[in-house]
Amino acid sequence: MRIQFHKPDVLLIESPTSTALDLDLDVMYIILSILPRPDLVRLMSTCRTFNRAGVRHLLHFNVHLNHIRTLKSFCAFMVAQAPIRYPFLRRLSIYRFCPPPPYKSVNQLIKILKHASHLEMLYVESNDPLDSEDRLQAACSSLTSLKEFHISWMSGRVSGEEPLYKMVEQMQSLPSIFHATLEDLTLYTPTFQSELLFPRMRKLSVRDANPPLALIAQNFPALLDLTILNCRGDDASLSPEDHQDRQLHRSVQLSGGGWKSLDRLAGGAFDLYRLGLTCQIRWVTIFDVDSCTHDVVAHILRDSHEVAARLTYLRCTIDLAFFDGIPSALDTFRLLLQRSPLTHLMLRFTAYASMDTVGARLVREFRPEVFASQIIASHPSIRYIVIKINHAEQLFWKVLTTESGEVVVDKALKEDISVVMDL
Repeated sequence: MRIQFHKPDVLLIESPTSTALDLDLDVMYIILSILPRPDLVRLMSTCRTFNRAGVRHLLHFNVHLNHIRTLKSFCAFMVAQAPIRYPFLRRLSIYRFCPPPPYKSVNQLIKILKHASHLEMLYVESNDPLDSEDRLQAACSSLTSLKEFHISWMSGRVSGEEPLYKMVEQMQSLPSIFHATLEDLTLYTPTFQSELLFPRMRKLSVRDANPPLALIAQNFPALLDLTILNCRGDDASLSPEDHQDRQLHRSVQLSGGGWKSLDRLAGGAFDLYRLGLTCQIRWVTIFDVDSCTHDVVAHILRDSHEVAARLTYLRCTIDLAFFDGIPSALDTFRLLLQRSPLTHLMLRFTAYASMDTVGARLVREFRPEVFASQIIASHPSIRYIVIKINHAEQLFWKVLTTESGEVVVDKALKEDISVVMDL
């Protein structure tokens, strides 16, 4: 552990010269830095010294402003020792307020944001309060330390007159944001504009939208991590528009558009099919594979091999409740996996135990060890497997090769697997 020595700061100068626990200042900061929020709050309530010293660590946790009462309390807490507390704020989520917050609280929040010089994550429900307060919009736009920016937009198309569009446009005019700090962006129901450019963005999550590949590749040229997820009904199937978009996106890539490689691609099976990416991809996550979508998985895996066989990490959630009437579904899925030089595989099987379907019966009778052994036997490249069934504990296996060349399969601890897999 790297220990940083602290000088007494302004948060402690008004504290008594002696305390019930006469701790060294550096020891105190180490203790406060590792505590979870509930324990930190309890410790801060024991004496004035811990209360003042714990503020900087308390403000490193995410602050959720989802109620007027919470907003008032937060603003009063911050301005009580202004401007000392402002730079300690790291993560802030602003939700819609109904009714609108009082003018005084909005003024205080604007002041806090203008001086939050180390704010790293901002989540905004942009309908409110950005709609009604231009100064708050401008304050959010002026932040220069953001690494994550999450926007939930529930009003459909984002036009040039909307506060969200103006806000992003203002943020682009500050090179220190998009050229140096902002790395993670989450958008709900967006409509992308061709004139918006994010040259340093590494991670993008888009929900409830079907952005054209040519446009998002133009807006986010350095992207490494892409998630596209749309909600569909249980009986959904591929539409003519899905096939048309897929052909269009493949044409874009054949003509030199898109990305050369991605580290991670995630989304629903239909979403990834429509996207039709043929660039090198190391890690694919597919949500909700069922009887309507498990055949689509073959196309997704085939896409990732047309340029180079780089896919090594696959994560799928298989909804067995909707595999009714297809008892060989797992065998079919296992054959699809043989197309990939996988080293990391994570499968999550879900089904309501009370349902009397083929999928539910498979879950009740499922033998993970046998299934894992079959996958390992047919995939010499596999090194790590994680299998989870409904809400049961995850099961982990790792494959080792001895000096004599013998392949040994051992159950592994979660702590061991979590080092090499995102659980």
